[in-house]
Amino acid sequence: MQLMTWQIARLGSRLGFVFEPYQRRVLHSGLGRFLDQPLDLAVGIIRPDGSERVLPFTATGEKLYACEQFERVNSITFRGYDPDLGLKFELNLHSPFYPQNEKICLLPAMYVELRVTWAHRVRWLKRTVTEPPEQVRLFIRIARPDTQITVASGRIDMRYDVPLVATYERSGYDAAHRVDAAPSDAPTVTVFDRLQSVTEGAQPLAASTSGGGGRGLALDLPVTPEGSGTKWRLIWGTHCAQPIMQVRHKPAKLRYNQYWSNLDEVMTYAQTTRDDNLAHSRRFEKLLEQAPFIAARRHIIAQGFHSYLANTFWCDVEGDATSTSGGEEWFSNWEGSCLYHSTVDVEYNVALFYFTCWPRLLKLTLNQWTGHGKLHTQSGGKILSHDMGVGLTANGQAYHHDMPVEENCDFLLLCQSYCHWTGDDEPLKQHAAFIKSLTQYLIWTDRDGSGFPSEGTANTIDDASPAVQYARRQTYLAVKRIMALLAAADLLSRAGDEQTATQCRDVVRHAVPKIEHEAWLGDHYAVCIDKDTSGLTDVWTGKPLPIAELTGWDDYSIYTSNGLLLPAMIGKQSPFDARRVTADLTSGIRETQSSYGCGHCSSDTTNVWVSQNLWRDLTGRYTGAVVPPLDSRYWDLQTFSNTGEQSFGFIDTYVGNELAFYPRGAVAFGHYLAGPRIRIDRLNDRGSKITIRPDRFRHSRWPLLPLADWEAGKIPVCVVDGLGNVTIEGEIESVTIVGNDEQSMIEP
Repeated sequence: MQLMTWQIARLGSRLGFVFEPYQRRVLHSGLGRFLDQPLDLAVGIIRPDGSERVLPFTATGEKLYACEQFERVNSITFRGYDPDLGLKFELNLHSPFYPQNEKICLLPAMYVELRVTWAHRVRWLKRTVTEPPEQVRLFIRIARPDTQITVASGRIDMRYDVPLVATYERSGYDAAHRVDAAPSDAPTVTVFDRLQSVTEGAQPLAASTSGGGGRGLALDLPVTPEGSGTKWRLIWGTHCAQPIMQVRHKPAKLRYNQYWSNLDEVMTYAQTTRDDNLAHSRRFEKLLEQAPFIAARRHIIAQGFHSYLANTFWCDVEGDATSTSGGEEWFSNWEGSCLYHSTVDVEYNVALFYFTCWPRLLKLTLNQWTGHGKLHTQSGGKILSHDMGVGLTANGQAYHHDMPVEENCDFLLLCQSYCHWTGDDEPLKQHAAFIKSLTQYLIWTDRDGSGFPSEGTANTIDDASPAVQYARRQTYLAVKRIMALLAAADLLSRAGDEQTATQCRDVVRHAVPKIEHEAWLGDHYAVCIDKDTSGLTDVWTGKPLPIAELTGWDDYSIYTSNGLLLPAMIGKQSPFDARRVTADLTSGIRETQSSYGCGHCSSDTTNVWVSQNLWRDLTGRYTGAVVPPLDSRYWDLQTFSNTGEQSFGFIDTYVGNELAFYPRGAVAFGHYLAGPRIRIDRLNDRGSKITIRPDRFRHSRWPLLPLADWEAGKIPVCVVDGLGNVTIEGEIESVTIVGNDEQSMIEP
């Protein structure tokens, strides 16, 4: 595909690269995005006359012809041609990932490969040689500001200091758009990097003939036929031994320090386990590639995954002797360009990755959130903080205002789904009092008995109109509140609090008919039923809105069914009219569509959030709505936003907002769940219940990732043959295939 900004990163270890071909640079740091520096990476071919042809990641040198890139979920390959010599050059970086293998995923290293092969024809361009050279000199040279770079036989070492202040700043922005400003006295930590050649024979590189700075390595490599395994293999590793952030006012080190205490240990381990790490990681890639997805969907999954990885922190907090490393294990996820830690509404979407591959990471986050509840005197309950901190401090909420109804709902729905999905009921037992406190607040929010919350209704859709963003009696929050109260009833009943559980069910029984009656407008639900701005305050300015009818109250919206997906995944029934839910979802798509997906509502079609479109699409799969494939539109937004002068990584929003280098793209992993429509309830009263219901009108293979035994390497696969028959290869636990007793190839 065309060159564009691309991230590749590690889980929780912070090592990451942002390739910016149109800026002719790479952003790099051992502490990752927003703590990075521009790296001049000259990599390519040295011709016999000493001139260099390079990939477009350096400011100097002649660029290779027809540069392009190809990604897989764990790797990225850049390719270019030297038409004069008839050569094809490739650079590949592989970030090994294998679900639930902490050591593979935490390893702060990536595998690098360079290869050159004979290109028999490059368009109609003439070659200056009739036969390919027997060998060619490949090179890699690095220049980085404020970095000590030394070169020895077979390796490049870097040492640099990183100020511990994360910023998202672009030229032309005023102070209001800057997340942070680095003070001159900011604390720093020292980071060590090494690029080590695994292939023997790499030697220090002589000075550049093209005027480029930096230090590097070169290796003479045979020119081989297409598909040959002859490559220059290297490892890029990093290490920081000092605390890199604060969590609850205590220093926290990157968790990989419990495995590797210095860079030498990282490099030794990365090299001795290279083949095994790559075998596991490539197997995971091949599993994902079995699913019958179009190219645009695969691009979104790969891009969104690495944007998520680049935002993750996996640390040990010093001072609490509760883990084998002498500190409390702590996992967090930055909110991209916003830099908030573990934003609740963001993790609500990202959770589909956890449910697909690694539920334990969600459990860690749920446990951490329970320390961030705020007392609410009027209700006697609590409201959950929007986030756990910002930048490199996780000492409490940093966001401008609370989103009480939404965040409380998110926690309850995630907690219920985690417990049923995994069969692990420890969170509901351990946090029963916290669950009850969130529930008490949600019950209280319906102040007039309308069935709709009228207090605490500011939500995450912070670039939307007042009707969508903070109106009273929103249908989106009313539906989500009902599903969250049902989740609370389930959790509290299992924890022995039947009194509160009964109260939740009573609220639901009385509220649902009122919501259906007041909000239904014939083919869709209203955005909100409170049309009056009187007494409504702008949550950003604190000023009252002009008194008038609330514009857009009767719009079509993509959010009504937002609270239905997680319960559907664990087999819980919605109390809302299924035909209306389906009609609302499909009508909303029709009325809100734009070039890059669907906007928030029918009067605001240009403010597109890709993650919310994806969530809506997945909800449609589980609720039975026919959702048109809009993946190509979502991908068009990514390519538009990452070519030419623009460089935003996975961007969730169009030009009216800038949620850049954002983690929410990981929601796309939900396609591996919604494709076969897998439902898992391991707390079912009649015993564990797992069902799948894939489409039967085409041949397909669906890796059932949540059912995998990753340690044993056993991953069941749902297979639909050309006749519509469904079987499971490698079945580990009992799975019911819905519709196997039906004769029709196409399910109703």
